[in-house]
Amino acid sequence: MKVILNQPYSFCQYGKRDNQEDCRFPDTDVPTGNAPFFLVCDGVGGSEKGEVASHTVCEAFGQALANTDWSQDFTNEDFLTALDYAYKSLANVADSSNSGMATTLTFAAFHGGGCTVAHIGDSRIYHIRPDEGVLYRSEDHSLVNAMVHSGNLTPEEAVNHPDSNIITRYVSVVRRGQERSRATIMRLTDLLPGDYVFLCSDGVLHNVDDDRLTEILSSCVPDINKIREIASLSADSVDNNTAYLIPVKDVQKEGDDNDDAQEPSQPESSDTQPLRNRQEQARDMLSENNESISDKIGKFFKKIF
Repeated sequence: MKVILNQPYSFCQYGKRDNQEDCRFPDTDVPTGNAPFFLVCDGVGGSEKGEVASHTVCEAFGQALANTDWSQDFTNEDFLTALDYAYKSLANVADSSNSGMATTLTFAAFHGGGCTVAHIGDSRIYHIRPDEGVLYRSEDHSLVNAMVHSGNLTPEEAVNHPDSNIITRYVSVVRRGQERSRATIMRLTDLLPGDYVFLCSDGVLHNVDDDRLTEILSSCVPDINKIREIASLSADSVDNNTAYLIPVKDVQKEGDDNDDAQEPSQPESSDTQPLRNRQEQARDMLSENNESISDKIGKFFKKIF
């Protein structure tokens, strides 16, 4: 499979924050001549140098994947090798002033096997087909999302829940005895010309919901106008807001390889969340180590609004 992209576009805005803790790769609004992989990261914990974490992770992925042959299949192991390098890079820059730093991660790479997407935290990934809607949306690694899937909270109650800023996974400096947060990895193979892959931090989601995003991307205006409209809607968000819009120009397949379905990337490794029933995932999040929800809340990083 060969995926050809149209010009990607991006924005990275402060919103109503004084400090920019989001970071992206490539770090430009209009990337040219870059390898076909993209990241959006959102630093966690304002007093703990979230901006250092997000910048370090983006830079580490750029270094780790600089010599990748994207005409070949990009495997789970390839992604996990880059993620391992990012964790080690965080450890290398950690000191007494930032040892509690952490960041979310969204990643998309286009290669000979399709498009691999991966995330940790509550920054979001979308695969949208104009006039059809959202074909894939990543599931936030958040307390509120776990409560919804476990039946303890309705989707309507989750929208403005006071604990909506609590995430259950993040890329961080790992202390002795701790485990790294695992990434959820998917392979998107149902790609058609005109599709979009969209990465964004949750600052965008405060102002742009799924329906509005689909409406904008389905409109008959140039892609640069679409990203400008999303940026305009997000500009006064209560949080930093960053996004990458990646348009698919063409998809060329060799023969009939039955790559016409969206499927989880296999096999899952120890750093990758197994594909399980959502309610089972939620119960694991809420009952791990027999702690109550109130006990676990105190142990999660909180984004500072």
